[in-house]
Order: sequence, then C-alpha cells, then structure tokens
Amino acid sequence: MDKDVEGANKFITGFSKLIRNTLEFSARQRISITEEIEYISTYLTLERERLVNKFTFNIFFKGDVNYSDIFIPPMILQPYVENSVRHGIRYRKDNNGVIDISIEKQNGSLFVTIEDNGVGRSEAAKYKSKNIIHYQSKGMSLTASRIEMMNKQKEGKMKVLVEDLEENDIPKGTKVTIIFPIEENG
Repeated sequence: MDKDVEGANKFITGFSKLIRNTLEFSARQRISITEEIEYISTYLTLERERLVNKFTFNIFFKGDVNYSDIFIPPMILQPYVENSVRHGIRYRKDNNGVIDISIEKQNGSLFVTIEDNGVGRSEAAKYKSKNIIHYQSKGMSLTASRIEMMNKQKEGKMKVLVEDLEENDIPKGTKVTIIFPIEENG
C-alpha cells in the first residue's frame, strides 16, 4: 500500500510458498515434524508482517533427536497457531506478543506446545461477540474431527490439552499441547 515493491514481492513469495506447501501437504498422510514446523514458520512470518510486527515467535526443538525422522499428520498444528494469532495476540494493546512453540520427544510420544501471551480465551470471546464475523472459521472443528477420525483408526491416540494461562485470575495467554504417538521413518 505504501509502494513498497520489495516488501510486497517478499510477502507474495512467502504466501506462494505457503499455498504450495498447503497443496502438497494436503495430498500426503504424514509429513516430518520439521516440514510442519517450516510450514508454521512461514505462516507466522507472514502474519507478523501483516500485523506490522505485533508479535515475535520462537521455535524450540528440545533434546538430541533427529526430528526429520518423526512424522505427523499434516496441518494439525496450524489451526492452533492461527488461533494464537487471531484470537490472542491480535487483541493485545501493544506490540509485545510472543508465540513460543516447543517440540520434544518423551516417553514414546511427540509433545508440541504452542504458548502465547495473548489476551486469553475468555477475553477473546468478548472481542469475538462484539465484532461482526465475516466468515465462520472451520479450522478448529475440522481439526478436532480429523483427530477423532485418526484416533479411531490407530492404537496410539493423539491428545490435545488446552490450558488458560492466568496470574492472580488475570488472563495471560493460552497454552495448547498436542501429543502425537511417534511415527518414525515416514
């Protein structure tokens, strides 16, 4: 909008990469966690640019593990990350939003934690009720249905734990932990 051709080209290139990955990954049953995290990183970079640096994000791979050999269903994490941006960080009154994603293998499972310091779910619900919704997001309900369907087909079950972060009854963000049964070597 400000005749920033270089910035616009960079944004379009990132968006094109995100679309290509979305199409490619949607055709696959499993992708490596490193592929999924690269996808999430591209998404978060675009959102950070769109929201004019309202937040930062960090991704932590914990432990001495080759995460390229651990596979998960594609695009399970993205709706939770999107919620952190759209319903948590977006409503902060400053540009100090933080989204931390940590990946850790423990006890035969892969733990992926998405934690934000947004306004929290209860406060976000208040904003949501005040604003006109131009479209109804289906990401969370579709993801829950996918997880339920996959859990019916496999012995190892995926779990999603959501925790409201509070300090002295004041919302301080949201923490989502997704636990995947380990699937190694594609």
